[in-house]
Amino acid sequence: MYRLLLLLALFSLSARAGLVVNIPQPEPAPPHHGYYRQVLQLALEKSGEAFTINPVALNETQHRQAQMLLRGEPINLAWMGTSSEYEQNLLPVRVPLLRGLSGLRVLIINQARQTEFAQVDSLAALAAFTGVQGIGWSDIDILRGAGLNISAARRASILDMLNRNQHVDYYPRSPVEAFGELAARSRDYPQLMVEPRLLLHYPFAVYFFVSPEAPRLAEALTRGLEQAYADGSFLALFEGHPLIRDSLRQLQAERRLRLELANPDLTEASRRLPDHYWHPGTRP
Repeated sequence: MYRLLLLLALFSLSARAGLVVNIPQPEPAPPHHGYYRQVLQLALEKSGEAFTINPVALNETQHRQAQMLLRGEPINLAWMGTSSEYEQNLLPVRVPLLRGLSGLRVLIINQARQTEFAQVDSLAALAAFTGVQGIGWSDIDILRGAGLNISAARRASILDMLNRNQHVDYYPRSPVEAFGELAARSRDYPQLMVEPRLLLHYPFAVYFFVSPEAPRLAEALTRGLEQAYADGSFLALFEGHPLIRDSLRQLQAERRLRLELANPDLTEASRRLPDHYWHPGTRP
């Protein structure tokens, strides 16, 4: 009887402890990191579960983070651009955290190259330049599949390479990432700018990905994000967030030359998501 009571007590204690969410914390953290933290907080609050969020100091590539998620340690959740491989091997929470804005791409370039990019009027013309993405990022294959010349480098080194005008010519980033990063790092990288004419688009989403070892967490996040959409709190956070609001204002998408790219790797599950999950102009 004593042993049964002890087991029941331990189970009750575990239930009260709730979800333990271990997330990567890069140093320095990019400006958009804070937005994802707020969405995570909102989703967990709306899930009805007790929870604790533990940042884990990590400066690993996305590929390495995905490997860690498979094991469930030292992290059990990360936000990443989706791919069929990630959706198959991990537990995707299929709510686009940037509402598809991750598939809109402006180009970070060195100011000295602006006149060259002013002549670009097609994907074929852009292919004469060398773009760069982070190692293991899901959209490398999308960009290469469109015929673009794309190299891979560690995220921490990319802005420095561009600022020195060495090895690479442009860095495709979502407007939320590009404008925020350059504003935050303008003293470190004074030669960089957002190219003012071009806008790439491909259907794409950033999801929360959860370790297969933590199915309860994936269920809670799905439930919480669906509730946040239903009660309007997700859209209130998205539309009211200064980084997103200012980035869309600076983007001036209607004045840009929009170049469309296919994303054959986008899964059918992602293509079937409800229209209201997507920002206008980003629906697959």
